[in-house]
This record gives sequence, structure tokens and C-alpha cells, in this order.
Amino acid sequence: MILVEEGQGPILLCLPHSGTEVPKMVLGRFNATGRLQADLAWRLEQVFGLRDQVDVTLVRSTTSRYVIDLDKAANSQTLPEAAQDEPPCPTSTLDGKAIYQEGEEPGPVETEQRCLLFHDPFHLALRRQIDRLLKLHNQVVVLDCQSVRSSIQGYTDKGLPLVNIGSAEGQSCDPDLRNLLVGSFKGEPGITVGVDEHTKGGFITRTYGRPDLGVHCLTLLLAQRSYLRHESPPFEPDKSRVTRLKTILSDGLSRLVDWTEMNTDKARPPVESETAEDGAQTDAEAPGPDAENTEAETETAATDDVNEKEPVQGAEEDDADGTRPEQAESEEAQDMEAADEAPSTDSDDARTEPDENENGKPMLVAE
Repeated sequence: MILVEEGQGPILLCLPHSGTEVPKMVLGRFNATGRLQADLAWRLEQVFGLRDQVDVTLVRSTTSRYVIDLDKAANSQTLPEAAQDEPPCPTSTLDGKAIYQEGEEPGPVETEQRCLLFHDPFHLALRRQIDRLLKLHNQVVVLDCQSVRSSIQGYTDKGLPLVNIGSAEGQSCDPDLRNLLVGSFKGEPGITVGVDEHTKGGFITRTYGRPDLGVHCLTLLLAQRSYLRHESPPFEPDKSRVTRLKTILSDGLSRLVDWTEMNTDKARPPVESETAEDGAQTDAEAPGPDAENTEAETETAATDDVNEKEPVQGAEEDDADGTRPEQAESEEAQDMEAADEAPSTDSDDARTEPDENENGKPMLVAE
């Protein structure tokens, strides 16, 4: 299930790993390690329950990352070669322990089915919310919120700082924005911060982070000792730690909101040009009213071009042969009448949803 809480502010909080739900058919194939689900972002939704303090949009999955990891590409072939061994349906824990009984791991067909059931709807919801916020704000900030245990063999051997911020090495957001978020944690007693070290940003940050289009995406990874009493079952939250962390986060998010308001004059290319260049695949996945209007206009224009060119060629040939000039003039007159009718249809479409045609093109940062 995908939970969406819409806000009107420019901040979107994305929680891909806080879900715990596992279908019964999958749970029955887990071994004891898999049923423990130690790698989930346990209770993280409590930390980011900030809607009463900051006007944010929240997109959260209730499905376990052991069923599907929403911060991985559905097709590993779209990843760099070094990361193609990271399937969207994990078969082991972060420290390399098997989570399935022998021979029960998901195969390619089941992986594709899980992507259709869980991965695609989540990212469709995420794109729609980004598109919605871009109609309200010139700059939008997406935080990919995650948490893991502080020390995981082979994964975080030296231990995690309490707060870890990833920006795809500065490519997924404006550097000033990243520094502002880092500064909201630094200086707080007992808070350690890592930047583009333990996490550089996963699929979500690298896919949706398009500062050139006004979408700034960062990964915010918390060590679970920052808000849990113990990083083991039942993963019980520490109320005082959660309260303190929420206070710091609320202040940090408010700073990000202020930054977006102060940078409304930053240039952002028209959405139409980006849609035409980069968004063809995503338009097919989630077509909107404007996408349909655009296709209709394109078809009409193509038809008009054909109608205009063919009779003229015929007329030129007839004139060259000295035959049937009256027929050519008649065909030209018919074409002019057809061309006069087509703009009338386009004009009606434009009046139906003027705001959508101006600003409603899908952002399509997901390729």
C-alpha cells in the first residue's frame, strides 16, 4: 500500500523503507533471518511525522524492503555496471545473510511481478506529487528518508554518524541547499554528520534530483541509535530522542522552505522542452490531459502538413503538363477550408484547461 499525505509547501518527504508488510506467500518462504527484517527503517514514520509543524507532503510505502527495495531500479540494466548486481528484490541482508529458505528466492518472473505490483505504483505516486508541487513552487525539495542500524558488518564497519546526507556528490541538488541542511544538524550537541560518505544517494536521489528543473533531491539517512532505544526487536522508539530529532528536523525543513522562497527567481527551463527531450517514456507511463492534448495537436499538425503539400505537388505537375489547372485550384480551396477548421478545434481544447496547458506538463525527472 502507498500512503500519500498532500501538503502545499515545497517539501516532499519520501519513505521507501519504513514499511513492514510482507505477503503471506512470500513470508512463508523466508528463513528466520528474513522474518526478523532487521534492515528496515523501523519506526521512521514516527520521526518524520512533522505535518503539524511543517507543511510537507509525505509519500510512504507500507511494503517491506525485503519484498522489494523501492530505492533500487526496477531494471538493473539501467544502473551503472558496478551496481548491476543490486536487484530490486533482495535475497540477503545488508551484511550478506540469506533471507530465503534454500531454493525459495524470487526468479525473474516473480521479480517483474513485484515491480508491477509495488515498485511502479510507488514511483508513479512520487512523480505525480513532484509534478503537483512544481505547479505551486518554482523550487521543490525531495528528501529520501531512510534509517539503518548503526553498525553492520561489511556495510557500516566503522559505524554510522547519526545523520548522513547524500546528494549524488553534489549533482542532485543545489550545493547551497545541501549545505543548509547539513548546517541544521551541525553544532547540535552529540550530533555527528556525514556528507556523501556512507550514502551518496540511491536510485531515488539520482533519478529525481534535477536541480536544473527546480527539483532538488537528497538522501537523509539516520543511524537508528538516534531515535531507537535498541537497534533490535522490538525496535522500540525512545520518546526523548524522537522528540529532539523532530525538533531539529522541523527547524531544518523550515530553513529549506525559506531557501526555496528566496530562490523563486532561479531560472527553470519550460517544462514543455524537457518533456519533449527527456520525458517520452514517463509520458507513456503516466499520461495526463496535457499529454493527450499535445498528441492530438501533433497529429492535427501532421495532417495539415500532408494536406497542404500533396495538392500543391499535384498542381505543379498538372501545370507542367498543361492539364487540369482548374482541378488544382479546387483542391487548394478545399485544403484551405480544412486548415481553417483545425485551429478551431485546438482553440476549444486550449480554453478547456488553460492553466494545465501552461504549467501542467508532467515534470518527468524519472527516465
